[in-house]
Amino acid sequence: MTKTQKYILISFLILVAVFVGYNFTRQFMTQEREPQPSKILDPAYWQDKYPDIYQSYLRNSNEGDTEFGGEQQIDYIKKYPQISVLYEGFGFSKEYFSARGHVYALEDVINIGRPKPGASCLACKSSDYERLYNKYGEDLFAMDFVQMANEAKYPITCYSCHRNNPGELHITVPHAEIGFKQLDFEIERGSKNCAQCHVEYYIDPDTKAIVLPWKYGLTVEDYERYFDEKNFADWVHPRTGTPLIKIQHPEYEMYRDSPHHRLGMDCNACHMPKMENDQGETYVSHWWTSPLKTARESCLGCHVNHDEQSIADWVNSKQQEVEDKTKEAMDLLVDLIEKLAVRVEEGNIEDDILEQVRNLHRRAQIRWDFIFAENSTGSHHFARAHAYLDESIDLAKQALQILENN
Repeated sequence: MTKTQKYILISFLILVAVFVGYNFTRQFMTQEREPQPSKILDPAYWQDKYPDIYQSYLRNSNEGDTEFGGEQQIDYIKKYPQISVLYEGFGFSKEYFSARGHVYALEDVINIGRPKPGASCLACKSSDYERLYNKYGEDLFAMDFVQMANEAKYPITCYSCHRNNPGELHITVPHAEIGFKQLDFEIERGSKNCAQCHVEYYIDPDTKAIVLPWKYGLTVEDYERYFDEKNFADWVHPRTGTPLIKIQHPEYEMYRDSPHHRLGMDCNACHMPKMENDQGETYVSHWWTSPLKTARESCLGCHVNHDEQSIADWVNSKQQEVEDKTKEAMDLLVDLIEKLAVRVEEGNIEDDILEQVRNLHRRAQIRWDFIFAENSTGSHHFARAHAYLDESIDLAKQALQILENN
């Protein structure tokens, strides 16, 4: 073969290769394929790739009950009739149910009969919230709740913590990003996503935005200082005239500086333990429930002197002590409210004494509510639960003593 023939052959082969490659690429690029959604909100999208995690997530819809909580909603007003007096003049005196699993979050907030100031109430109830926020911006906060709830489809799902990136953690509610920047420490990785929502917050009366009152720290004293400085109250008790704060589920604040936290454990250590499937493969549980439900994996690695039953019995006994003291504080607060209300109605109390008693009422109630509204019945930090309840009881007794002496 001559050099000219070789050149022609090589050129022909190159042209064929280019033509075939071009047509293959064109066919691949133009064929119809299922695009990955920009926001994967449906947890079922991941069920084939992460079957064990997905099945554990589904257990949130059928988690059963423990001694002090579970799937079945508790009507707190029936269980604690004191609530109608303690929250009188506020929505929680008319309707107050215990929290259920994360998969019920959207359903339950829609069905709550209490007035909702705006669509910001969806922030920690639906993985659609970031999509709505991107669509409407900060106007979303004050928009009609029902209208925006109709645009939401999913409760708390994979997207709420991971967006579209399994294994990565993302903050998906705007108020958390703002709140975290106020802290002089970094929240541990395994707790940060929980602390998006399992914290105290209030609704800004003007913008209807959710605000984390973290300017001074995360204790009840820090919150008290913050709200006093702003002269803020969620409502004023109609019979006593006391400006009161309604505490929301401060689980992260309660847990911080607890014995478990000081040992370096985060929320995931107890609430998202590593589990083993039937094939002996490990996965991280996404069944966000009481560690007593997964006591072997969540508890017994450290509590080696217990078995599953004995650790449950021990925790339940400690929770019962907190429950009993919570009721004691409630009874004293009701007694204080009723006696103060009589004096206010009769008008036979000096202004300086009235201000002093109202201040004690406000301080006593915020401490009781910090424990009552926190969903662990003290088990996130038993010592702190008793300390706050003891303070509440003492402050209520001081107020009653002042009324008796004046």
